[in-house]
Amino acid sequence: MSNTAKDQYFLWQLSPENEAKIRYQEFGKENSEKTPLLFLHGYGGMIEHWDLNIPAFAREHKIYAMDLIGFGKSQKPNIRYCLELFASQIETFLLLKKLDSVIIVGHSMGAASAVYLAHHQPEKVKALVLVNPSGLFGDTMDGMSNLFFGLVASPLIGEMLLAAFANPVAVGQSLMPTYFNQSKVDDKLINQFTTPLQDKGAQFSYLSPSKRPLDFRLDHLPKPCNYKGPAFLVWGAEDVALPPYKIIPEFQQLLPQAGAYIIPKASHCVHHDAHEEFNNRLSLILDLIEGTP
Repeated sequence: MSNTAKDQYFLWQLSPENEAKIRYQEFGKENSEKTPLLFLHGYGGMIEHWDLNIPAFAREHKIYAMDLIGFGKSQKPNIRYCLELFASQIETFLLLKKLDSVIIVGHSMGAASAVYLAHHQPEKVKALVLVNPSGLFGDTMDGMSNLFFGLVASPLIGEMLLAAFANPVAVGQSLMPTYFNQSKVDDKLINQFTTPLQDKGAQFSYLSPSKRPLDFRLDHLPKPCNYKGPAFLVWGAEDVALPPYKIIPEFQQLLPQAGAYIIPKASHCVHHDAHEEFNNRLSLILDLIEGTP
């Protein structure tokens, strides 16, 4: 990631009783004629998980990246975490930055949050690039990495597991199944994912999917959903948690216009796992989007 990007924060007033500091970064070309990009990480992730992607596009695009509330360096209050909350955060950020239209590049839970926003406020989204999105699981839930995705059976057990999980050894073990190229799971990546787990309030956000799994699903949206703009699915072929041959058809019911591209020798974190192939594909997608009237 470019070392010129600095952490910035805004104070999000969620309600009269609750507020949270949200971290974001800005990159790239000011006053670019191209549509701004907003990168959104997945469950457990942070801005830095895009560090092999954002620099490839910063010369031509204005780029924003944000830590979702409860993750990364954003604050972790004791509130109800859900896709609706994350979509509201995205909407708030667009208003803060006076962005009338944006291309959202979202991974996993970040992609699901983008779909939720695009369904409810389609006019705010120029295009969706959904990278191994979560939210529709079919019959694959049992095969998911329970620790990494937070889908533990009991909140009490979950809190005990979180305490045991918040160390580099356990984080490394949980990241391994999400990568095909396991050399990418190095000390730097492991530390990036470990540090937020030790923050005050981490148990509230990290355990939310185990306590209220339906809050993180898109099943209730109509098929097709309200968003009719450009949409693209990019998937790692070796994703055992969300296998593309099962999940892509579900997302194409939700977004019939969505083209799909499967990247070989990559797993759930395809944007980092096979970053060169991913960046090439994203570049082609962005050319298509900007060529759309």
